[in-house]
Order: sequence, then structure tokens, then C-alpha cells
Amino acid sequence: MGLDANQFKYKLFNFGRSSQDLYYSYQIAKRVLTPKTGGGSRIRYALIELNPYTFHADQSLYYSENFRLLHYVVSFKDVHNFWLPLEKYKNLFNANFLAYKLPLENFDINNVMLEKTPLRFMNFKSRLGARERSEVWDKKCYPDTLKEYVKIFDDYLALCQENNVRPIICTFPVSECYKKYFSKKIIAEFNHDIEEALKKYPAVFLDAWKLKGFDDSDFYDVDHLNIKGAAKFSTILNNVIEQLENS
Repeated sequence: MGLDANQFKYKLFNFGRSSQDLYYSYQIAKRVLTPKTGGGSRIRYALIELNPYTFHADQSLYYSENFRLLHYVVSFKDVHNFWLPLEKYKNLFNANFLAYKLPLENFDINNVMLEKTPLRFMNFKSRLGARERSEVWDKKCYPDTLKEYVKIFDDYLALCQENNVRPIICTFPVSECYKKYFSKKIIAEFNHDIEEALKKYPAVFLDAWKLKGFDDSDFYDVDHLNIKGAAKFSTILNNVIEQLENS
């Protein structure tokens, strides 16, 4: 939701879904970037979104998010760390599900789920809940997940290097009221992990949590850009790509 593909000079395809974790982003990247699976060659950059909580966020373990696994089970036949085995998971859904044909007329590939319209702004209720929403990550620090996801991130960067793809790692902007209450310990840990990775791989890191110029009118809640903010941030990312192209 933080990207507006129309703001990029070069062709861009967004393989992300709402709340997609790094594990499944990497599974997609392996298929997109590897020549033997039909990918590679024409792809020059990989935009990898991370946040300070990314290395603790295993989608398959969160009861509030694991309902989204169906998308990935269908594509990858992989439930990751979800408690329900794959075969039992598949038995829950009708096999005809994959045979449905959807009309593609007036299909906006930049706004598949229509989550970017209409333009929404952060309301008073969101501001009141900023502390609770940011501090929730203090209770979701899982050492095993951290170890696994730091390794996935390393593998992701290695994959890019093997296929001559330049990684652009970035956080997305969040509101000041969200940053105010977010764990400084988790942020420091995250920055350390990024620094260690950048010692090994040639990548660009844009930490948008530190960017100036974003205010409450650019967000629809405390940690998600609205369509106005997405256009503003995508312009910044496009400029990063332009600089890399001209360097």
C-alpha cells in the first residue's frame, strides 16, 4: 500500500501483498529472479521492504494474519510454520477454486485490492491507538524467528547478487506518533542486522523512518501511507533508482 507504481520512470511490478512477511517475499523472489524458473535477465533492481519488526514477523505464526496463508499455499504448496499440515490445509478448500476465471476489464494492476482508494486520512482514533499499535512489537520478539529471518534476508541478498540484481532495501515512512512509542531496542537491533548485511552485499539502504517531509496528511493510519503519501514516497524511490542508473 505504500507504493504507487505510476510514479516510477522504469517499469515496476509490485509482488507484495498486505502484511506479506519476508519469508514469502523471498519465495516469490526466487521464482522471479532465477533464470531457470523463467525470471532474471531483464530485472535490474529488487526493492525489498523491511521494517524494524520484520525479523520478528512470521506471518504463519500470527493468528491475526495467518488467514492470508491461502494465497501462498495455492502458489507455493508451503504453509511455512503454520500448525496445520499442508495436506490437511488443502483439504479445506474446493479444488475448483483455482479454476475460477475473473474478468480483467478495467483491472488496475497497481491497485488490485482497491486498498488505495478512496483517499483516506489518519483520524483521531488512530492517533489515540498509536502507542498500543507500536508497543505491540515489544511482546512479539521471538528469538527463533529472528534467527530464521536474518538468515532469509542474507539468502535474499545473495540471490540478488547471483543474478546481477541490485537490492534497494528500504523502510516505509510511518507517522511521528507511531515512531515515538516504538521500541528503541528493536530499532537498534534492526539497524545492526542491516549494517552486518551491507558489509557482505552491495545494496542501497533507504531508511524512510528518518525521512523528513511527511506529515499526518500522508497517512491513513499511524503506520500506513495513503495514496498521497505513497505517491510522494514512490517519487523518492524513483529518484534513488535514477541516481543508481546515472552513477
